[in-house]
Amino acid sequence: MAAQGFNEDPGEDAAFRRLLAERLPRHPAPAHLREAIVALAAPPRTSRWWAPALSALATALVMALVGFPLLPRTVQPDPLQPFMRAVLSAHTRSLIWGEPRPDAVPAALPRFMEETGIGLPWFFRGDDEVQLINVEPLIVEGRRALALTYKDSEEHVLTYLLLPGADMPLPDHGRVQIDRFRPLLTKVNGFSLLVWKQRDLACFLVSDMVSERDLSRFKEFFLKVRRATEPPATN
Repeated sequence: MAAQGFNEDPGEDAAFRRLLAERLPRHPAPAHLREAIVALAAPPRTSRWWAPALSALATALVMALVGFPLLPRTVQPDPLQPFMRAVLSAHTRSLIWGEPRPDAVPAALPRFMEETGIGLPWFFRGDDEVQLINVEPLIVEGRRALALTYKDSEEHVLTYLLLPGADMPLPDHGRVQIDRFRPLLTKVNGFSLLVWKQRDLACFLVSDMVSERDLSRFKEFFLKVRRATEPPATN
């Protein structure tokens, strides 16, 4: 005996679908529901490998732009510094090893002027407060130089050094007004140093006068040297 089952009639199924379509109300789906269904049906986006890299690069660029003004600028070398160090070295050597020879200066000075090529028609020979105690020829940074050593009444030793310096630049920064002159003033390792130019000569004056009182006397000594020294006339 055959088992009884539900016999599907294609004609009845079609009639049933038509009845549902006629009797049941139809409402359009909301727009947001359609968009939500489409979004859910779309495949998920995969993260790009370059997204974190671009973010890091943008952050680094911002930091670089912010920090760039704070970076130290390239400092150009000062061509005057080697000469200052050489003058300070000569002065220190004179303090340690130099012997006062004021009696020998008159005889030695003309010979040293000839050897160095720095002939001075006039120069400061000393007075009641300052005594010329020594003179010697030197080589400073490959240039022949003439060094005159003085000692004042308070036992301060001063070195006055002259060398060819027509090509030596002298910066405006750091200059001081002393009478009608404007030499460069600097302090290095407990010493005061004045630098100026006369014609084709570069002139250096160094001493241990660093206090306010001593510095005032140092400037007065500069005036004595500057006014009394006459470099040779250039051709």
